[in-house]
Amino acid sequence: MHNALKFTRTRPQARLRVLVQEAGAEYHIGVEDNGVGFNQRQKDKVFELFGRLHPSGVYEGTGIGLALVRRLCERFGGRAWGEGRVDQGATL
Repeated sequence: MHNALKFTRTRPQARLRVLVQEAGAEYHIGVEDNGVGFNQRQKDKVFELFGRLHPSGVYEGTGIGLALVRRLCERFGGRAWGEGRVDQGATL
């Protein structure tokens, strides 16, 4: 949720949506936004430790948040992924 707020702050109207979907024996949980998005070719980099897609001078943060999310998900048998489009938003 924090990332969605951070990357939509330049929008005239931020749009965030919490998604929860039951898929057989698993649940898909995510946050969708209309923020700056990212190139799908870089989707794995957002989950790397200190993996930043945007300059630190433009968007604050350390680059460890989503790496921690992925690690926790994997520790409990889950997985984390993201989808995005440049200037159209992201779902993580």
